[in-house]
Amino acid sequence: MRTRIIAVIIAGAALALSVTGVAEAAAPVVITGNATHIGGTTAVLHGSVNPGGVDTDYTFSYGLTADYGTTTTVRSAGAGNKKVTVAQKITGLQPGTVYHFRISGVSAAGSVSGADVTFTTAGNPPSAVWTGPATSVGISKANVTGAINPNGAATTWYVQYGTTTDYGVQTYPATIVAGSVAVPVSTPLAGLTPGTLFHYRIVALHGAIASYGADGTFFTRPVHAARPGLHAHTTPGRDARSPYRFTTRGSLGGGHYIPAADRCTGTVDVRFYNGRHKLGSGVANVAANCSFSVHTRFRHSHGKGRVPVRVVVAYAGNGYLAASTTTDHVMVGR
Repeated sequence: MRTRIIAVIIAGAALALSVTGVAEAAAPVVITGNATHIGGTTAVLHGSVNPGGVDTDYTFSYGLTADYGTTTTVRSAGAGNKKVTVAQKITGLQPGTVYHFRISGVSAAGSVSGADVTFTTAGNPPSAVWTGPATSVGISKANVTGAINPNGAATTWYVQYGTTTDYGVQTYPATIVAGSVAVPVSTPLAGLTPGTLFHYRIVALHGAIASYGADGTFFTRPVHAARPGLHAHTTPGRDARSPYRFTTRGSLGGGHYIPAADRCTGTVDVRFYNGRHKLGSGVANVAANCSFSVHTRFRHSHGKGRVPVRVVVAYAGNGYLAASTTTDHVMVGR
């Protein structure tokens, strides 16, 4: 009976020692090395790991900043007590670009990361691309603009476009000679569907390395411009003393299927008449919310006493919304 108790105590002690040993083991020691065999799109990352006697895994993290973003697959450095030299090849890099990397190790005793190290891939960096606005937008055509910095290499470029950000259609490629400054580019698009929202972007290539401009949009003009739903009201209803001052406020309420950036543009002209006599006028641009406000001031009413005045409000149209006119009435004089 005593022998069995001692055995349990001994076994328990052995177990306690084993658990304590793991808990007190030191975290692995890792050192970020350098990068070798650096090409335009590949490199080999180096480092070292001392597992400290505990099974240890390691990875390399890399990316365009010290936030990295990409991590290699997990590999084992074993469970020894000596430094192990490790290396990992990475691919899919951009030429002529600075990359950050570091090594990290993890075991039951803890995790640790090495210092940040940088290297620069070979070759010219990818083109820098800026998608510009679409101009001369018509019923079935538009002109796409932008700029490309070739960054030291001859660059092929084209425009992708379509009714979604999947695009689906592209223009014929063109070429920019090698250089280091941004070059304006533009290309016409034709055969477009009227009254439709299109997406587009500029794509530039150094060989197989592609750079993409941001997504842009434009809305082709409808075959028949929409009615603008012009509403306007002039205040005050009467001004008794010269110089007479009035404010005409209003809005455009039609063509809601058209994006506001295209629909809410143009000018509104306001004219005040006593019979055939033009008393005064004012003009203002339509605001981004499709509203307008025109301030008008004039001195003479071409009449005596209270004079009725006709206010003619005319919207010039913009290709998306048709031209339209409405009238209001005010009084001037005592």
